[in-house]
Amino acid sequence: MKMALKDHMTRKLVTIGKEATAAEAYRLMSNYWIRHLPVMDEAEEYIVGMISERDLLRSPSPETRVGTLMSSPLKTFSVDTPLKAVVDAMIEEKISAFLITKEDEVVGIVTSEDMLVLLDQLLKQESGPTWVLNEILINPALQRAAYMMGQAGI
Repeated sequence: MKMALKDHMTRKLVTIGKEATAAEAYRLMSNYWIRHLPVMDEAEEYIVGMISERDLLRSPSPETRVGTLMSSPLKTFSVDTPLKAVVDAMIEEKISAFLITKEDEVVGIVTSEDMLVLLDQLLKQESGPTWVLNEILINPALQRAAYMMGQAGI
């Protein structure tokens, strides 16, 4: 299994403008089954922040502008960043989504859900030998080792 960030991120970004309302952001998140939206400055056509489902819970009103609720400035990672560095940042900074860049251009988003999917895939792989009690009991070398450990009081 590939362990590169570019293989475990979402490439298609769903964005929202900073002048949109919390209700519009919630509707977009619900329609796409996502929990994070990069926030765009439509006039300048670049990403200025990120709004999460949690940010929407803090909204005093459904009409509150996304620009006042979003997190900014954004921390991004290069597409070449090792997955461990991204996961460490998620844990240490308690951030569940980062934008991914390549040569200063946003190419995707990685979320804690993406990392859980990867973890699930890794856990499904058989990474080592599986010991069956019956095989242990009939293996003479293992029987001898168990006897010697028992004699040694281990």
